[in-house]
Amino acid sequence: MDNSLDNEEFDVVVLGTGLIESIIASDIAAADRKVLHIDRNPYYGGNFACFSLSSFFQWAVQHRDVRQTPRVEVILGDASQKSSSTLVIDRALSSIDVPCNSASLLLQALGPYSTGSQDFDSERYRALLERLLANDRKYSIELAPKLSLCRGDMIDLLVDLGIGEYVQFKGLEHNYLVRNGVLERVPDSKEDIFASKSLSLIEKRKLMRLMTVISDDDECDKLLDEATQDSSDFVSFIQTKFKLDGKLLDAVVYAVARVGAGEIPSARDGCESVRKYVRSMGRYGRMAYLCAMYGGGSEMAQAFCRLCAVSGGTYILGEDVEVSGGKDGGFNVRLQNHGTVRAKSVIMASSYANASAATNDSLVISRAFCILDQPVLGDDTSALLSYIGKDGEQTVSLLYLTQATMATPLGHSILYAWAPGQIADKKEQLNKAMQAVIHSSASGATPLLTVFFEMRELAVGRESPIVTGLPDATVDFDSTVKDARRILSGYFSGQQN
Repeated sequence: MDNSLDNEEFDVVVLGTGLIESIIASDIAAADRKVLHIDRNPYYGGNFACFSLSSFFQWAVQHRDVRQTPRVEVILGDASQKSSSTLVIDRALSSIDVPCNSASLLLQALGPYSTGSQDFDSERYRALLERLLANDRKYSIELAPKLSLCRGDMIDLLVDLGIGEYVQFKGLEHNYLVRNGVLERVPDSKEDIFASKSLSLIEKRKLMRLMTVISDDDECDKLLDEATQDSSDFVSFIQTKFKLDGKLLDAVVYAVARVGAGEIPSARDGCESVRKYVRSMGRYGRMAYLCAMYGGGSEMAQAFCRLCAVSGGTYILGEDVEVSGGKDGGFNVRLQNHGTVRAKSVIMASSYANASAATNDSLVISRAFCILDQPVLGDDTSALLSYIGKDGEQTVSLLYLTQATMATPLGHSILYAWAPGQIADKKEQLNKAMQAVIHSSASGATPLLTVFFEMRELAVGRESPIVTGLPDATVDFDSTVKDARRILSGYFSGQQN
């Protein structure tokens, strides 16, 4: 045991290297506070982490918090054609090595922690898994994929801090609406509106009027003032104001303003979302979003951690900790291998809460991803998609990535899907959304591997240290920045009192 930190005092101990925690740690260290940043896992990113294929399996059997993610369902093959086999990782975790060069050894390692059909270890599925593992390190699988608005809070923060160069970005190529099993491209510029063959002349005029009003500062301010005074919701407001209906209304509501299932935003909030989207177009290219290479949340978390270290922050990965109350309102943090340190404040990811912390069933995100044997929407491209069920009640966000962002090896693609709610209720919906995208193309793409899991927030008592939340269901990082700023504001306000 290395007791070099024993009895050392820190202003703040931050537990977890997720994106929110990393932003917080870098900001506090920049304010000349003494920061110790710890992660029990041997990697950065927390619930924003990004993995190779074998490392994802290692996360599933060793590193996931079973309270937040009780089970991980893995399907090899194409479930829609009944040519698949399912394995459910639902057992207690253990420290094991997951081999990345042998399907047989991988299946053997997963066996004690899984339940599933008897043929998962058959020659057919071993061969399929071998095919995937042959390109193991060419996959960048994200637990919580998100994008960055070109004029959003995250990009502005990276630029202001001078760490934008630490993360590589590529402009998102397409924005689609998936309605009635059909992909409809959402125009992302005035030129696209004029060139669109799927819009009638009247529809083009309606969209142009909306774009013109939102793009003009004075006109947009008037619109927002009007929306503030209007008691109706966002959908009713733009229906009346811009005479939108049908696919135009769905495109603005779900693909631009990103209204989720069951959400009823106010007129002003909805118009603000449209304004941010429209103003993001043209800053770094045609589209409103940027997609980070090699996994957005993980790469950004590491950029903020690097900035924290430059400001004097101390980092320890792969270290279990135990937090208890100390004297004078502070905390004692016992490290497994480095003694016990004292901290005036502790800020931690909710997975570091004590074992008695219950899950908050009202804050659950269901997630899925599917690795395809072909680039169903194009090989050198990326796309954000919004799947709309009947009456807009089944909204699923989807993100399609390829080797263009180093997400998959050449010739493969990955499709992510997520929605608020428990996986027991959302699995069928997520699967329908992914299948709608896959079958919308004539590429003949076939799923090689499909995974379903959920992330649950933990209900932590008020007497605990400051606790950060899970990645939410929004498609961009702005809510992450807002959450970090809210916690930082509370921390620095408390320091002044």
